[in-house]
Amino acid sequence: MANRSNARALYLNERARGTPEPKTLACGKPNDEQVHIPLDWTSFVPPARGASYADPVFGCTVVRLTDALQDGVAAHHYYATLTPVSANDSKILIVNEHGAWFVTDLVGGIVVPVDKMPAINGGTLLWDATDGDVFYFTKGNSLMKGTIHGKTVKPSLVHLFREYDAVMLPDKTDLSIDGKSFAMWGGTANGKLNIYTYNMQTNTKKTPYVTNCVQNAALTQGSCVHGITQTADNNVIIDFANDGTCLECGNRLWNGDTLVHLQDATNHMDTGLDLNGKPIFIGMGNPSTLAAMKNPCPGGWGLDVRQQNDFSSAYCLLDKQPAWHVSYRGRASQPWAAISFFDDRKPGPELFNKNPEFELPSSSNWKMYEDEILLARVDGLAIQRLAHARSRSAESYWAQPHAAISRDGKYVIFDSNMAYAQKGCPSGITDCSDVYLIKVQ
Repeated sequence: MANRSNARALYLNERARGTPEPKTLACGKPNDEQVHIPLDWTSFVPPARGASYADPVFGCTVVRLTDALQDGVAAHHYYATLTPVSANDSKILIVNEHGAWFVTDLVGGIVVPVDKMPAINGGTLLWDATDGDVFYFTKGNSLMKGTIHGKTVKPSLVHLFREYDAVMLPDKTDLSIDGKSFAMWGGTANGKLNIYTYNMQTNTKKTPYVTNCVQNAALTQGSCVHGITQTADNNVIIDFANDGTCLECGNRLWNGDTLVHLQDATNHMDTGLDLNGKPIFIGMGNPSTLAAMKNPCPGGWGLDVRQQNDFSSAYCLLDKQPAWHVSYRGRASQPWAAISFFDDRKPGPELFNKNPEFELPSSSNWKMYEDEILLARVDGLAIQRLAHARSRSAESYWAQPHAAISRDGKYVIFDSNMAYAQKGCPSGITDCSDVYLIKVQ
């Protein structure tokens, strides 16, 4: 395909400059460009919690971590831009469909049950970058640390933000690449949001962006701001609730002084460092997202890697991909981005078998990369196709796989309702997804 030819040319240029060969991964199909329809789509049944299966097309071993039917509640690892895997690769943070968090090991065994987790504001829980027993959360107007001891958690104060009634680690943002900084907001129940980054090592808060629109600071998202994403240089991308060219529309980069137009029409993106240590973001850029922006992919609307401080500097990662979520925790030592694909078309194959609009997958309705989990090397030099998510993502938002990569790049976690494909969600369970794990290194 054209984008792979483009990547090959880039590969030769990078090799001439001494860029390391892409590291061999443990499983999957490298640089494969065929459309692969999943096998046994209507009849496949995943194993019990703690057991595994080999993906019948791409070969990666997939471990099941939760069981919504047995537990009576669905579970998710939350979102692609947050790593659910602890720093020492021993634990997984999971949240059930009612918003209650718990911790498992890498085969789904409960480490900390729901009733032993600390009280939190809502929002997200973020693993520490080096200590595998520590995570962070907010309570009231405090940033807190939770330290796991056996099956309990000991909470302790990181910082009290006296200037706010409430603070939040909201949707989409993870702990910084350097492990020191949080993107947060603070405010009141019905006022302007203060959006900022806070460095816990130096105990410093960058100058906040104060919104003109208002929102309850104790909510993870609202009519003002949908979410925020910390950049690799510890600034913050603000995902405003409405698209458009206005000041508080689309994705805007707050650098502590100026609100920069990043996208007017938003799409899924994540941030990190390139192999030279420069801050980048992975998304889709072209005139439909920001006027005068050119997409480097042959198709004109592919997934690209773009320099955060030079929008014109970009190269193609994937071309003409289906709808996606992207997860990147990367830098030179961890160059892989996890990308998961979904489709909500109706009628179509990504519906439960019993749905009257369900269609069998076929060569006429199955797209390239559809329903897949893959890794893409951030310099465009390699793609590794890992597994089909087997999730009927047209059923609900939480049926989308939302694949997330661990900080060290060794694990990929995703959600799937594959266990319920034949009959649909069990009675009393709204979004019947479970959490699955792939070891890739």
